[in-house]
Amino acid sequence: MAQKKAAKKSTGKSGKQNRFLFFGIVFFALCLFTYNALLRPSITTPNGEEYYLFAVPTGSTYESLTQKLRDELDMGNSRSFAFLANLILKNPPSPGLYKLRNGMSNKDLLILFRSGKREYVNFTLSFARYAHDVAAQASKQLEATQEDFDELFTNKDFLDSLGVNKANIITLFIPDTYQFKWNTSARQFMERMHKESTLFWNEERLAQAKKIGLTPQQVMTMASIINQETNKNDEKPRIAGVLLNRLRTHQRLQVDPTIKYALGDFSIKRVLNKHKDATAHSPYNTYAVAGLPPGPICTPQKVDIDAVLNAENHNYFFYCAKINSNHHQFTKTYDEHLRYAKSYQAWLNTINIK
Repeated sequence: MAQKKAAKKSTGKSGKQNRFLFFGIVFFALCLFTYNALLRPSITTPNGEEYYLFAVPTGSTYESLTQKLRDELDMGNSRSFAFLANLILKNPPSPGLYKLRNGMSNKDLLILFRSGKREYVNFTLSFARYAHDVAAQASKQLEATQEDFDELFTNKDFLDSLGVNKANIITLFIPDTYQFKWNTSARQFMERMHKESTLFWNEERLAQAKKIGLTPQQVMTMASIINQETNKNDEKPRIAGVLLNRLRTHQRLQVDPTIKYALGDFSIKRVLNKHKDATAHSPYNTYAVAGLPPGPICTPQKVDIDAVLNAENHNYFFYCAKINSNHHQFTKTYDEHLRYAKSYQAWLNTINIK
């Protein structure tokens, strides 16, 4: 009898130990699963850089987001991330640009995507000749595509709502650095540019434009010509004065950059009669057509615009590039101008620019 009781006690003790061991294993397994699923470093950024900017496209699901993380980053625990995201996060991921830190865990990622804390894009609108070029710049940094922009550029109703047309749409683009959300659409981008243009054309600048008899769009068209005529800021107000003098006296502007624009060939170093003849019917040929072109020939800088608004008041009607210099010779009469022009052309011949 004593032996049976001892056996029972031994069996009971062994059963408790087994249960304890079982629950211990389960607890350990749960801890290990929790660590692997939530706490273990999950992503490795390219080249081990500390931070990585990760774009979440509009309309993403957590499945597509997981696949994108897997494609762009060395991601472990991707299955558990997708499972937990769908389980814990009620709303789909907010589109935009997120800053990911090297070694982030699934828990860190879940908290970040749940917060919707996104980064802004510092978009620098630089020199461009056509609206299409601006769209190319924007589509490289924002979600909107080149095709999205091109569709808007041919939408007359939309352009009318912004007060522009195909020829002068580029007047909306004032070179500067702007902050955008990465998921900005083409329409939102254009509306923002319209707003920035309106802010730029404040009461003071509008009054200056009115004083010289030009609309803001005409000012920007003239400024674009000046931008292509010289890179010397100190000369720009003087050239603006020449162009205004010619406009007021109904003389054709006769500026070479408009011929290059009409041809679409900006590699031309010397505009010749054959180039003028080839563009005789173009509204951008300022040798053949009086007045300003229908729109800018590039995105003028603010210094170019202000040069027009603060044009010098003088009696010069002509200017010609100086020999072996980036400056110009300004003259009041055609005879004077012709003398300098012939000398300059002869010099071009000597350096084989023909």
